[in-house]
Amino acid sequence: MKKLPLYFYLILWIVSLAFAQNDLLKIKILSELFALIVFIMPSAFAYLWFLKNKIKIFRYYKKIRIRFRHVFYTIESLVCLASVVLIISIFSVGGFKNFSERAKFEYLVWDDKYNQCSKSGYMSGYGEYSEFSWKANTQFIDYFQYKPYAVVKDVVQLKENFLYNFNHCKATRYLLRAAHQDHKVAKDILATYPYDYSYFYEFNDKYLFERYRNSIDEKKLYNAALVNAFANKTDDTDSKVFLLSVDKRRELHKESAEEGYLLGMQDYLSTFDEEKGKKINKSECPFILKYSNHLYEQKSLIESAAAAFALIGKTSMETARAIYECSDKKTDFTKAILLFKEFNNKAAKPKSTSNLVSTYPAIIYFNGWGNVEKDQKLAHELFSINSEYKYPSLISKAYLAFIELNSPNNENHKKSLKLLNEMIDRGDYSSTHEIYCNNIKYDFAKKEGRKKVRLCLNNASNDEKIESVKSYIKLWTDNWFKNPELVKTLNLYG
Repeated sequence: MKKLPLYFYLILWIVSLAFAQNDLLKIKILSELFALIVFIMPSAFAYLWFLKNKIKIFRYYKKIRIRFRHVFYTIESLVCLASVVLIISIFSVGGFKNFSERAKFEYLVWDDKYNQCSKSGYMSGYGEYSEFSWKANTQFIDYFQYKPYAVVKDVVQLKENFLYNFNHCKATRYLLRAAHQDHKVAKDILATYPYDYSYFYEFNDKYLFERYRNSIDEKKLYNAALVNAFANKTDDTDSKVFLLSVDKRRELHKESAEEGYLLGMQDYLSTFDEEKGKKINKSECPFILKYSNHLYEQKSLIESAAAAFALIGKTSMETARAIYECSDKKTDFTKAILLFKEFNNKAAKPKSTSNLVSTYPAIIYFNGWGNVEKDQKLAHELFSINSEYKYPSLISKAYLAFIELNSPNNENHKKSLKLLNEMIDRGDYSSTHEIYCNNIKYDFAKKEGRKKVRLCLNNASNDEKIESVKSYIKLWTDNWFKNPELVKTLNLYG
């Protein structure tokens, strides 16, 4: 049989690389075959070349080694020393699994681009809400502080409450060293690490210290942090399904929350996210209101927003829906506007263009919702302020266009078309990107839809444009509130 030329193998490798990289083949087994060729062929050729030339290679190696023996002796000594150190390290930490865990951890620290070691789940840039984030994500340490062990004292000393500082990477080194020596309390502390320490996720999105959380014994839950961690145990699949039912987890989170554990309170409230649209059991309402109010007072970002949205009946946010339903669906639009302002002012960099202090109050004032007196002049000012923002809300543009379209001045009508076109151009930035024009619904999230609706609006009469804007306002309001019962009672067009 005639030997195949070398260029045949080179062409085969290039073709295989093209198929493997670009996924040109739809048949999975063929794609995998070409990927295998890409990886195996160079190794096979290198191995065959080595077999053919091994005598020459060894002779050449001996010759070079004698000539540069000092260099080779040094390199070989270092390799031997490194191997011995590696073997000793593996044994000292109790085996390869522990060594691998420590090595992965140190790699994550080395690869840290954002100095997360000193942040400890700290949300920088959120002003007073960042302080709550730090407090909630370091509170687990407090439940172990009186344990009479050196490793616990070392970790506790790293937490500086007044400076909002806690180097959790340094703490983790202490804990891993002890955990690898089978220190039970060190393992328990690692098990209670908050989920916001997402810094400890490996390349395949697997949590590095999952084994500590999953090894928690239900019969040995001696503090609130462990109880909450036990409730959050998941299976080993990629989907990370909770091992316990939502009802069981809710009871455990409640038990943890009753001990004052902030993450327990948040996790308890988050269980209602898993039951979207489901009617809330009234027996849970005292706890929902208790924990949400406490978290609001402690300046939790999520619960502060939920408290404001609950007052206007916005139920698209599940925590707000729970508070709203447990408050007998009572609204207070005046107080909500104050909470929006408070929320904005507590941020690190308050913005007058923020939706919280411009768009949302403007809609309330324009229509005179709830206990707020109608003030369309103030609403126009607030819509205009939001419109100056780099990424204005589409509903602000819609209301401004609506105001201009209802003006008797034809110049204002031209201005309204400009506002509508600006709104259409930013359709892909909004969760509501549909509008009616001449009784036809257009989706302007994509380029083709934008062209069609723009053409329709350009040719529409002033009255038809008004109807189009009204359709967008209605669609946006329905989508934003997710509360049909309330929306029915609201005036949407001033």
